Amino acid sequence: MYIHKFTIHQKAGLKMKIIQSYFNILLIMVFFACSSQEYTTAKLALQQSDFKKAAEWLPKAMAVEPDNPEIPIVMAIEIHAENEKWIDMVKLLNRAIDINPDKVIEIRGSFIPVKDAVNNYIEFYWAKEFNAGVEQFKKIQNDPDKKNQYLDVAINHFTNAATIKPSDSNTYTTLAKCYLDKGDKVAAKDAVIAAVEKNPESFDANFSAGQILSRTGLDSKQVLPYYRKAVEIEPSNSKVLRELAGTYYDIGEKEESVTIFKNAISNEVDKIVKADLYFNLGVIYSQMCDYEESEKAFDEAFFLNEEDFEAALGMARSYEGLGDNYLNGGEGCGGVFEKDSDKAARWYRKAEKKIKSVMIIDIDNKDVYRKNLELVRFKRDIAEGG
Repeated sequence: MYIHKFTIHQKAGLKMKIIQSYFNILLIMVFFACSSQEYTTAKLALQQSDFKKAAEWLPKAMAVEPDNPEIPIVMAIEIHAENEKWIDMVKLLNRAIDINPDKVIEIRGSFIPVKDAVNNYIEFYWAKEFNAGVEQFKKIQNDPDKKNQYLDVAINHFTNAATIKPSDSNTYTTLAKCYLDKGDKVAAKDAVIAAVEKNPESFDANFSAGQILSRTGLDSKQVLPYYRKAVEIEPSNSKVLRELAGTYYDIGEKEESVTIFKNAISNEVDKIVKADLYFNLGVIYSQMCDYEESEKAFDEAFFLNEEDFEAALGMARSYEGLGDNYLNGGEGCGGVFEKDSDKAARWYRKAEKKIKSVMIIDIDNKDVYRKNLELVRFKRDIAEGG
């Protein structure tokens, strides 16, 4: 019979393994010795994956060791989280924080302060539910016929995420968008208002509230405070400045709208977006009958975006409208106009000139512009014949 002989190094290694095993056993014995019988029973049940028994003994352990923050965390993640009972999980995690946030505890083989353990698990389960909701949106793209079905599942996941981490305003705004996609405006309104209430200093929460609430039927005056708060948080954000300016315009405060549009233009670096801002500014000036400033704004819009033929036509429409006021007389454009055929013809000719300039550039839509041109010439002929 052959008997293997250990070398000196193998003997030393074997001895170290034995010592390490004894040390590990000693640690376990000390660890369990510090626990109550109830908690020891619960931990042994968890080691054996007997979760039903663990769920029975963990509450008993908490009753015996009310000052031990480890037990509610173990109960939260091993029992409630596994059963997706998020409200119960959050209650126990908060209970552990209330007991002692700085105490170092042992969770799944790691020693970690209570507050770090709670934060880690909150983030983990929040991300799990939030990402599960996002996955449902991806399914809608490939299977739009089941849109509402996927939205229902997404709403469930986002609701869970909000329960797990109530402080995250992004969860509520995403939830609001889901409800809006389903056509449930009441639920969308409640969700986005909750986002602001949870985090009133969040730019995204206030900005989203303004956008979503305007789609749920609230009027511009009710939406205005959310955009104003968003601008207060990020004064140079051209996106919200644009929305705020538009809101002021909707409620008739055109001077304030002009001021904010100018502010948005000064803070915008994207040429296309800046062109849109100038176009909107031109529309407002036109409605205020300030045609000189209106023309400047439309020209800037066209200079920044040569494909924005609508900007060039904006001026033509303004001139045509002014020509109509002088042709017909009466109230219009914020004042009373006396009939003046010469002035009407003059403004119609300016409108013609603008339309012709666009026709030369935008050849593909020449027929559309020709119809506009014929209408303006028809009006000019009436004015000149008068």
